[in-house]
Amino acid sequence: MDWGSKLYQCTICLKRFNTEIGRVDHQMEVHGDYSFYGVFTCSYESCTRTRTFRRQVDVGNHLKNPGKWHQRRGVENSIFHLVPMFLSLPSTRKEEKGIFERARSSPEVNKFVSDELQPDGEFHGLLNNAIDSLYRELQKGLEYTNYGIHNLIKGGSIAKGTALKNNADLDCVMVMNGIENASQLSSKLPDILYMLESRLGSSIGDSWSLTSIKKTRFSLQFNMSRYFNPGESVKVDLLPTFEASVAGIDGRERFYRKMLEDRKNWPYYSAALVLVQKHFVKERPALVKGLIRLVKYWRKTYIPQSGSKHVPPSYLLELLTIHAWENANQPESFDLKIGFKAVMEVLKNHQSLRVSWGDYYRKSLIPSSLLYGPYVIDPANPTNNLHDAVDCWDEVKKVAEETMRKPLLRDVWVTANWR
Repeated sequence: MDWGSKLYQCTICLKRFNTEIGRVDHQMEVHGDYSFYGVFTCSYESCTRTRTFRRQVDVGNHLKNPGKWHQRRGVENSIFHLVPMFLSLPSTRKEEKGIFERARSSPEVNKFVSDELQPDGEFHGLLNNAIDSLYRELQKGLEYTNYGIHNLIKGGSIAKGTALKNNADLDCVMVMNGIENASQLSSKLPDILYMLESRLGSSIGDSWSLTSIKKTRFSLQFNMSRYFNPGESVKVDLLPTFEASVAGIDGRERFYRKMLEDRKNWPYYSAALVLVQKHFVKERPALVKGLIRLVKYWRKTYIPQSGSKHVPPSYLLELLTIHAWENANQPESFDLKIGFKAVMEVLKNHQSLRVSWGDYYRKSLIPSSLLYGPYVIDPANPTNNLHDAVDCWDEVKKVAEETMRKPLLRDVWVTANWR
């Protein structure tokens, strides 16, 4: 065999190697590809070692120090053999953190987002069944009360198309009859939450059980688990609200002006504006949503929620990703690695953020008190500065800086159009 010619090509980055062993070792070490995972054996004819080797480097060390196994003479003619075996391979889930820790090609990053982060049909089926069951139970439970359900809106990341796979957190906004504005909601919400908790009980129909029920200031939180498969569970945040009249330019103008005059009830408008938030994010291209998923996964991996710490919420990460994409002139196609590094730079430089949009209201409606220091104003709610929702920005900045030095991004340059 001509060991000087590079006949073996990596199936991922197309780099060529002198030996098949070199190619396989490269794909395992550089790309984390274990599809060729196996064991190595020394085929020197007089070798008496029967134990196999897991890595090529172990075979090399064996040949350098053959000891009693065989003489040094003739070792250069030995050949490494890859013996395919059905082993218990490292699971994909264990390799996920490696997406940031290793150098990856752009197609690899795209594949990771598509295969590991994007929800599948089974996931959506589970959530849709949960919502339908919850809606029927609420209709039945509130039938003889002063309140009824006008609509149950699926909100949050799931509704926007930016949810992570198997991260079944469901925001359900319950638009109620009998509640006409934020003032009524603020006075009646404690009683409504108490009533919901008592009416829902410990089960929903014959399929779902309810556990970990907890009231917050604005919502009722609980877990829904399948009776026949408790592993299929959904975390629900149920938010009662009123119907926001935001149809058309004139309708939105009237709504927002009335909202700004009702300063003491500002916090009670957020749930009513969930549809506006949903539309702002959902209309973005699929590739932008894929980038959002990667950013959310990064946050989940390196800055997990713990105790009373307020980490960047999903909605803020969605908006900052969209902001970075807009600054790159909204490319229809782009390199996810470049886009991801651009978002890391935004997080690193969060103190300079002065971000707002004018899609649904005029920017002049934003209260001037919110425009001092860094701000990211909710495109659906001019009274909401999402930058202030985070109390661990120093940690976020540090982790973003560290991430940009990791192998995935170390040699990536942020270009004007992310290509």
